[in-house]
Amino acid sequence: MNPITELNSQREYVRGFALVLLAAFCYGLQPFFAHFAYAAGADPVGLLLIRFSLAAGMMLLWLKVKRVRLPSIRLLGPTLLIGIGYAASALGYYSASRSTSISLAVILMFSFPAFVTLYAILFQSEAASLGRLLSLLLACGGVVVSTGLHIQGDIVGVGWALFAALSYGAAIIYGTARVPPQNPLVSATVILLGGALTFGCAWWLKGGSWPQTPLGWSACLGLALFATILPIATFVSGSPRIGASDASTLSTLEPIVAVTIAILLVGEEMSPSLLAGGAMVVIAAVLLSRSRGSQISP
Repeated sequence: MNPITELNSQREYVRGFALVLLAAFCYGLQPFFAHFAYAAGADPVGLLLIRFSLAAGMMLLWLKVKRVRLPSIRLLGPTLLIGIGYAASALGYYSASRSTSISLAVILMFSFPAFVTLYAILFQSEAASLGRLLSLLLACGGVVVSTGLHIQGDIVGVGWALFAALSYGAAIIYGTARVPPQNPLVSATVILLGGALTFGCAWWLKGGSWPQTPLGWSACLGLALFATILPIATFVSGSPRIGASDASTLSTLEPIVAVTIAILLVGEEMSPSLLAGGAMVVIAAVLLSRSRGSQISP
């Protein structure tokens, strides 16, 4: 390879590495903004309606400025369905982090690669290699170890977190099988729009709570900007430069950031069982995600 070409390739990789790393860090900030929004009186439905609506509105405006069209009707419906799956996952994740410890919610949520891989082995005839089976056992063991000392008091939170992982896994499976590749920013916009419509319906049927202070609204805006729009843009820009496997590996920084925030901001204690189980789940997520590529977070 030409030295100049090789140098440019290395620079592109470093740029992509930094962008995906920034995306993972920003996604991990979700508990930070949610903490202040909840303290200001918001509940998960109200907070997520604001988050998805603001993010979808900003993305639609960006596409209009760039004169990029939304997908055809044939692709619009299936992509909106992916958005509904992501919305369900976000509801489970945010409800779990409110009703149980943030650390436990994050760890259980990131068991989703195990569900995706298990489905692929059972129903899509993918090879059940020894590495995959060991990774699945590691993920399941991590879930059991993490919940072992908490399951009795946090059964609702554990249920919400596992619902989040299953919903996210289902959205990935459906999107992979039914929706052909398209412009990533267009896909992200439609997915966010699907989330906004989902929580709009949830608000209409069930109601929800808005934040009651300027700080709470600022947290909602920060959630939409810095933990949704920014990481989507940086991930979409960075992942093609480093490849899906490396991008998915770097994405596992997200739960580490989220758990660190829970410890430093909320004052949660990291028990030995939670630490051990979390490490098992993250390692399994790295191994499984590398073989399946990466996804945008809910």
